[in-house]
Amino acid sequence: MTRETAAGKLRAAVPYAAVFAGGVFLYSQTSLFASLGREGHLGPAFWPRAVLVLLMIVCAGEIARIAFFLKPGAAEPALTHSAAPVEGEEDGRRFPALLAGGIGITVLYVPAMEYIGFLLATIIYLAAFMWIGRYRRPAVVAATSVLGTLAFVYVFMKIVYVSLPLGAGPFRTFSTSALSALGVY
Repeated sequence: MTRETAAGKLRAAVPYAAVFAGGVFLYSQTSLFASLGREGHLGPAFWPRAVLVLLMIVCAGEIARIAFFLKPGAAEPALTHSAAPVEGEEDGRRFPALLAGGIGITVLYVPAMEYIGFLLATIIYLAAFMWIGRYRRPAVVAATSVLGTLAFVYVFMKIVYVSLPLGAGPFRTFSTSALSALGVY
């Protein structure tokens, strides 16, 4: 292996190594709240640790792939722009207004959750994000945003045991009624 090839592999592996190191550091920090759990239940450190372990496994796999399987002289695929355009995608056009719209609704999502609740805020957010992203099939947007939100609610409330914002006033009443009807509240 030439020095140029080794430098290219190292350059491609550095981001994964940095994320791996960050994962190790964050994993060590989870011990600070690991003792706060109740007997017989998953503690507050379980999910962060699970996610961090998966993150570190992916990073280690990518580092191994770069070290052992990336061909000399081949560029890292994620770093090249030679991919064929997706069907219907405009060549080379950028849409800064769409990007700004996506950022805007993401920033508004958190305060909206406190006022109208997780359920309604997430349905609206997902639908708006798809619409801003120029997906124009209303039935698919509606179904995806509702079903996606229900999946999030189920995972967060039934598997991860996270309490979700219910909203204020009539939105709180709606949220508690809807979540009760779904059997998750």
